Amino acid sequence: MCIRDSVYYVGGDGSYRFFAMEFVKGQSLDEYVEEHGSPDLETAINWLVQAAAGLAAAHEAGIVHRDVKPSNVLVRTDGTIKITDFGLSKSLDADINLSQEDSVIGTPIYMSPEQCRSKRVDARADIYCLGLTAWALFTGKPPYPGPSLGDVLHDQINTPLPSLTAVRPDLPDSLERILRKMCAKKPEDRPDSMQEVMRLLEGCRPRAVHPAPIVARAVAVFLDLLIAVVLMGGIAFAIRRSSGREFDGGYEGVLFSLLFLALTVLAEMRHGVSLGKWFLNLHVRAEDGSDPSRRALWLRGLLRFPGVFVWAFGLPLLFPVLEDVVTGFAIMATLGGLGCFYVTKGRTLSDLLTHTRVTYDMPPDVRKARRG
Repeated sequence: MCIRDSVYYVGGDGSYRFFAMEFVKGQSLDEYVEEHGSPDLETAINWLVQAAAGLAAAHEAGIVHRDVKPSNVLVRTDGTIKITDFGLSKSLDADINLSQEDSVIGTPIYMSPEQCRSKRVDARADIYCLGLTAWALFTGKPPYPGPSLGDVLHDQINTPLPSLTAVRPDLPDSLERILRKMCAKKPEDRPDSMQEVMRLLEGCRPRAVHPAPIVARAVAVFLDLLIAVVLMGGIAFAIRRSSGREFDGGYEGVLFSLLFLALTVLAEMRHGVSLGKWFLNLHVRAEDGSDPSRRALWLRGLLRFPGVFVWAFGLPLLFPVLEDVVTGFAIMATLGGLGCFYVTKGRTLSDLLTHTRVTYDMPPDVRKARRG
């Protein structure tokens, strides 16, 4: 758990004021990276979650740090993170503006756009700065180095966060999405709190992958189909009851396809699971156990259900010959996925092409123990 540096004494000597803080045995993040290089994903996520927890405690106390950067995040020898240097911090209650007009408060290469503009800041400014700190932790350099102060301030205000995976292709796409959200130029586009940041970062933590067997995956698809059929039946009944007319067969196929895609592909893009997978405790993960990108999940759905996508756009209504083609595609996709699963010993074609896996959310032995 991250805790802020303890202040042991506050005093003064004439016109000078001072405070004494604890000595932290360890290194700052920038010192660590300079000496050891960027840490592995598990270690970095652990540190960032601790840092977010420490800043969350400050925010709950009504304090915004305003100078979050690698040199102000200390790593103790036992791996505990401490947030230090609250010299620029301000009370959210005592100072409504938290800034001074025509003054720049903070460190420019780790400063939020609103600080660069000398505008009002709140806890979301610390979220932005922690995002920049995380980017530097993973890459070994700040995202906006800039040859001059003017260039740095311009980039902080206008330039989107550089691609993390372009520098570190080994990192998950989900991590890049989180850092881009944390470093959004508009405060309202960032996470609402450090607690949300912690939750998002936890989703990137590497997990042990426990692949689900083909039978469990097939049952999950069957459950999704069953739910879609039941809902579709309810919709058709409601239409007959209200209008007295039967639902047109062609349009029924379009609506069913849209409903099925919403229950499967869109649900997995938003939550990582469909209802069928949730019921069986399955989850779609990247190969390292982290959350996959939305692009990967969208492509995964297209590869698994090509015929459903064709029907969702109503193409067989315009070109009836496509109905037979769609059926052929569906059969080929199913057989190709099954064949690939057995050849590769556990990966379907959609798994291979999207670098994803369907896994159990907990190891099989834990599941058996809970059932027992």
